[in-house]
Amino acid sequence: MRMLFFVSGLTCQECADKLEAHIQKQPGVNGAALMVTGRFVIDCDEEYADAIANEVLVSAPKAQGEVRAKRIQ
Repeated sequence: MRMLFFVSGLTCQECADKLEAHIQKQPGVNGAALMVTGRFVIDCDEEYADAIANEVLVSAPKAQGEVRAKRIQ
Protein backbone atom coordinates (compact mmCIF):
# COMPACT_ATOMS: atom_id res chain seq x y z
CA MET A 1 0.00 0.00 0.00
CA ARG A 2 1.22 3.49 -0.76
CA MET A 3 0.37 6.51 1.38
CA LEU A 4 1.13 10.11 0.58
CA PHE A 5 1.45 12.97 3.04
CA PHE A 6 2.32 16.62 2.69
CA VAL A 7 4.69 17.85 5.40
CA SER A 8 5.07 21.61 5.80
CA GLY A 9 7.23 23.71 8.08
CA LEU A 10 10.43 21.67 8.02
CA THR A 11 13.34 24.07 7.61
CA CYS A 12 16.12 21.79 8.84
CA GLN A 13 17.42 18.93 6.68
CA GLU A 14 18.62 17.07 9.76
CA CYS A 15 15.10 17.18 11.24
CA ALA A 16 13.63 15.94 7.95
CA ASP A 17 16.15 13.09 7.86
CA LYS A 18 15.29 12.12 11.44
CA LEU A 19 11.56 12.08 10.70
CA GLU A 20 12.09 9.96 7.59
CA ALA A 21 14.38 7.53 9.47
CA HIS A 22 11.91 7.27 12.36
CA ILE A 23 9.05 6.32 10.04
CA GLN A 24 11.23 3.85 8.14
CA LYS A 25 11.79 1.97 11.42
CA GLN A 26 8.07 1.48 12.09
CA PRO A 27 6.63 -2.04 11.76
CA GLY A 28 5.11 -2.66 8.36
CA VAL A 29 7.03 0.11 6.56
CA ASN A 30 8.73 -1.15 3.42
CA GLY A 31 10.12 2.25 2.40
CA ALA A 32 9.67 5.95 3.04
CA ALA A 33 10.94 9.04 1.25
CA LEU A 34 10.49 12.63 2.40
CA MET A 35 11.05 14.88 -0.61
CA VAL A 36 12.35 18.44 -0.44
CA THR A 37 8.94 19.56 -1.79
CA GLY A 38 7.25 18.26 1.36
CA ARG A 39 5.81 15.13 -0.24
CA PHE A 40 6.26 12.15 2.06
CA VAL A 41 5.70 8.86 0.28
CA ILE A 42 5.40 5.74 2.40
CA ASP A 43 5.12 2.18 1.14
CA CYS A 44 3.69 -0.10 3.82
CA ASP A 45 1.77 -3.27 4.54
CA GLU A 46 -1.95 -2.52 4.50
CA GLU A 47 -2.62 -3.90 7.98
CA TYR A 48 -0.21 -1.32 9.46
CA ALA A 49 -1.45 1.68 7.45
CA ASP A 50 -3.58 3.30 10.18
CA ALA A 51 -0.85 3.00 12.81
CA ILE A 52 1.79 4.38 10.45
CA ALA A 53 -0.43 7.28 9.37
CA ASN A 54 -1.02 8.16 13.01
CA GLU A 55 2.71 7.97 13.74
CA VAL A 56 3.45 10.44 10.92
CA LEU A 57 0.85 12.89 12.22
CA VAL A 58 2.18 12.63 15.79
CA SER A 59 5.90 12.56 14.96
CA ALA A 60 6.05 15.40 12.42
CA PRO A 61 5.43 18.20 14.96
CA LYS A 62 8.04 16.65 17.26
CA ALA A 63 10.65 16.84 14.50
CA GLN A 64 10.70 20.63 14.51
CA GLY A 65 8.50 23.36 15.98
CA GLU A 66 5.69 24.31 13.61
CA VAL A 67 5.76 21.25 11.38
CA ARG A 68 2.43 19.98 10.11
CA ALA A 69 1.58 16.78 8.29
CA LYS A 70 -1.54 16.05 6.30
CA ARG A 71 -2.46 12.82 4.59
CA ILE A 72 -3.39 13.47 0.96
CA GLN A 73 -3.67 9.90 -0.31
